[in-house]
Amino acid sequence: MSNNFSFPVLEHPAPACDINKALDLAKNWMDLDQNATANPLVSERDRNFLVINNEDKAILKISNHKEERGVLEFQTEALLYLKQKTNLNLPKPKKNTDGEYILQKEIDGEDCYIRMVSYLEGIPLDDIRAEITDPQKLHLSMGNFLAKLGIGLNGFSHPNQNHRLLWDVAQTENLFDVLDNIQDDQKRKMIESALAYFQKNTKELLSKQRKQIIHNDMNPDNILVARNEPSSVVGMIDFGDMLHAPLINDLAVACSYEIIRMGSLYQGSKTLLSAYHNEKKLSESEIRLLPMLAYNRIAMSLTINEWRAGKHPENKEYILGNIDHTWSVFKEIKEEEIEKTGRQLSELLKEI
Repeated sequence: MSNNFSFPVLEHPAPACDINKALDLAKNWMDLDQNATANPLVSERDRNFLVINNEDKAILKISNHKEERGVLEFQTEALLYLKQKTNLNLPKPKKNTDGEYILQKEIDGEDCYIRMVSYLEGIPLDDIRAEITDPQKLHLSMGNFLAKLGIGLNGFSHPNQNHRLLWDVAQTENLFDVLDNIQDDQKRKMIESALAYFQKNTKELLSKQRKQIIHNDMNPDNILVARNEPSSVVGMIDFGDMLHAPLINDLAVACSYEIIRMGSLYQGSKTLLSAYHNEKKLSESEIRLLPMLAYNRIAMSLTINEWRAGKHPENKEYILGNIDHTWSVFKEIKEEEIEKTGRQLSELLKEI
């Protein structure tokens, strides 16, 4: 492993904060009564709580000690921008009693930044997936929502939009430095092949594509659907991986999870792409890149999650999730299928 490989926000433990401390912090935003509650939420690198006060609900966000204030300001200002530009159901930043969006406090001996955003009604897709009988309807809704989000973010810029993020597709080649975290020889060789494919086939073409700020993490935990209609996307949360990147990668991230779910590059991409393209037109080269980037994202996810599980054994179960299934699907993706899927997707949109 290279000594230069370091992403402190993902390596440093999440803030240690109990319910009483969370309620105390929430008082900077809300006038809490004696029955107020703070329920901890699962998160990757920070600490979040659902605060319920009478009929009011909000999300208290305690950032990782290694998170930079400028990155949080970027996320906050993007959400404020989207509030003005779209009618999408997204988290809305809340000002504290001093009229500020971000507050610095000491949490268990470390300085951390605290924020609060609005609570969104809806069910995380992963929690209700078993009830979905028509994935095509879900994919239409997902593609439509993501395209509208991309349209809303178009034109927004910020000094911290190019912050260093391991989940950035531009960091793909850095993953060579952590391959020794994958103990199984066959799995490690699969990832090596995927990273080499990126260098040979994807990187140059990707460099020529349009860029803008993207959400970069439309995964089933961040997609909210209606309780009575689980195929209908009603909101999206977690803007922690947002950055300035090729637009098409936003769709590729969403497709990567559905490809794993459906076990097929084409079936996991076609309807998402059609719905997205109907709202926000994509170029021929962006369409051809979609399966290449989805394949790359799956490889990134497997590698990063194996690395992070080693860094945080106490959170290993959450980090790895259903990784065995992901490995099994990834194993079946061949280079010729990637190229074929790109052609199929291109032909599909010509027929629409």
